[in-house]
Amino acid sequence: MASLPKLLQQLIEDSSGSGAPLEAGALTVDLEAARQAFDQMLAVPWIKQTVNLKGLLDLLIVSRRHIKSPEILLILLTCPLLQEDSNVMNGALRLAVVIGDLSEKTLTTLRSFWSSLSASILIRHIMVFKNALGFMLKNGLLETHDPGVRLLLEALKLLYKANKVGKSYKVPLSTFYVEEISSTLQLHVDVNLWLTFSKQEDNEQTPAIFCRYPFVFPLVCKVAVFNILACVMKEAHHVVHGMGFPWPQNFLGDALDSPVPVFQLTLRRTHLVEDTFRHLAAADHSVFKRELVVQFVDDRKIMNVNKKDFFLHVFDKLMDPESEMFMYNESRTLAWFPPKLKVEEKRYFLFGVLCGLALYNHNIIHLPFPLALFKKLLRVKTSLEDMREFEPVLAESWRCILEDYSPDEVEALETTFTVSWGDEEAELDPDEPGKLVTGSNRKEFVAACVNHAFNKSVERVFELFRRGFFKVCNMDVVEFFQSEELQTVMVGQENYDWEVFKENTLYEGDYHAGHPTIITFWQVFENLSAENKRKFLLFLTGCDRIPFLGMDVVRMTVAVLPDATEIHLPESLTCHFLLLLPMYKRYPVERTMETRLLQAINHNRGFWKD
Repeated sequence: MASLPKLLQQLIEDSSGSGAPLEAGALTVDLEAARQAFDQMLAVPWIKQTVNLKGLLDLLIVSRRHIKSPEILLILLTCPLLQEDSNVMNGALRLAVVIGDLSEKTLTTLRSFWSSLSASILIRHIMVFKNALGFMLKNGLLETHDPGVRLLLEALKLLYKANKVGKSYKVPLSTFYVEEISSTLQLHVDVNLWLTFSKQEDNEQTPAIFCRYPFVFPLVCKVAVFNILACVMKEAHHVVHGMGFPWPQNFLGDALDSPVPVFQLTLRRTHLVEDTFRHLAAADHSVFKRELVVQFVDDRKIMNVNKKDFFLHVFDKLMDPESEMFMYNESRTLAWFPPKLKVEEKRYFLFGVLCGLALYNHNIIHLPFPLALFKKLLRVKTSLEDMREFEPVLAESWRCILEDYSPDEVEALETTFTVSWGDEEAELDPDEPGKLVTGSNRKEFVAACVNHAFNKSVERVFELFRRGFFKVCNMDVVEFFQSEELQTVMVGQENYDWEVFKENTLYEGDYHAGHPTIITFWQVFENLSAENKRKFLLFLTGCDRIPFLGMDVVRMTVAVLPDATEIHLPESLTCHFLLLLPMYKRYPVERTMETRLLQAINHNRGFWKD
């Protein structure tokens, strides 16, 4: 049997021969069998020692401009030697150089090959380039003007595009996240480069800019980039000149002309939504990018309001069915834009502005919409899966028509190209009223139903919402996020871990973990229902959901409520996650503690407190 090096060398020579290139998609090697063969052969020490990987890659480099079929690249990327630290740099960099020199036709073939691979093999190929980037970051080897960095990023970009097959992804998008970016890359520098070279295409002189490859950013980095840019906009006249960054004028807009970097809302508690919308409608759109300040005025007294409390209450009112702004699914758990409006059109533009302000000012909001909302914001096509989330019964009936019924059974239903949506009956094919659904046009029918619900019926109103949202947030940065990520950042998550919450709690003054009052508090808290624990979180932080980073960032501090008497309830300062717990003789009794705590979390507080 030929040795492994000789086999690989022969493959390299064959791939650069004069034969005609393979058609795209015509993969003729069994990479799963190759993987198994590699694993078995390299498990034998003497075979592994005879493999001169550097020599093989050097041979490939020399012949790279003559490669007709990229199958040799797929075989080499499957080799586990490229996963080892000793080969991760030279191996990945050499292969990235080869890929960078392929003709457009051969690159198209390579991408097609990658799209046809199994998830396990595709992940192995992704890891070769991803590990190389991570290695460079960890070891301080990253030079932005090193062409190798861009070549590694370009190879990952090609794999990223190949990963999408139809409407789905073969491997999770998180597979591409280079976690080392979070701790090693100077994001503010990369953002500066991204903006500076925003109108210039990549060439040999331009540095490698990670913001041009946002798919490698973990979510925490995407949020950091968003926040860096928001910070620049809010404090433009201080940050830009103080830090000396040459931010493009077209990005800053009117920010530099503003002597007061705040956008102030002065509201009446009794007219919260009306006053908010009136202020937003009257404001120049450029002020939306300033720091938001909210004030409450009542009986000529003015007080500053915690923005969390403001967003909590204004969205509670807007999402209440009584606002008549939205339609709801059958279970009344999710909202959507109605095809027939009951309020003024401009309200949806202002609602979009308000959602943008919440994200821009780092506030989680009550936004009970399906994932379809965030897909549409990012210009991602909606599907039957989105309808399954919003109206599962309706979606299942469409799925049955699409997949389960025979053509005769479909025709026996005598269903026409119409859909009942938002209390309206809509004709899906106006050119042919009464058109029947058949076995041959059922895909067209289901697609038309989904399109009507999420797109056609709300085209005008959603565009107003989207335009309002992007009056605040920069579209180029928002599009760093995947739909699920944007949803998580805006509305938070529900992965509660109350043990982590307890472990991260800090104590001030006379309180400590072993204090009788604290011991009693945790005994009571652990026995609360899931709903009451969420209410406590709302009482403490101003939101009953947790940030995208998880429970670990919700760090409560417990201190003594000064001058407390027998009638005092626990209090909180939501902006500091501070719980002020009375300490007096009878308080450690569990029943008393439970009564006081439940009274507190069900009592109006914060912005709503008198």
